[in-house]
Amino acid sequence: MIEKKELLSENLKDFMDYSLEVMNSMDGAADHNPNEIEMVNDKIDNLKEYLDNLKASYNEHTQYGSGSAQADISDIVL
Repeated sequence: MIEKKELLSENLKDFMDYSLEVMNSMDGAADHNPNEIEMVNDKIDNLKEYLDNLKASYNEHTQYGSGSAQADISDIVL
């Protein structure tokens, strides 16, 4: 399970970093063997978890979220 961070910017960074890792693992897709295909599909599933964490973090930091919108702007913006 992917751990959701407290700060929106940390969740965004995790998502972006992992997105690049997934993108790099897709290089040479036409030549991938079954193990590589499974690995890439697992990474895509993990990427969905990172995106869910990012979405939850964003919603927590809006005025309609859990009240975290009172946090300093530096805590919610890159």
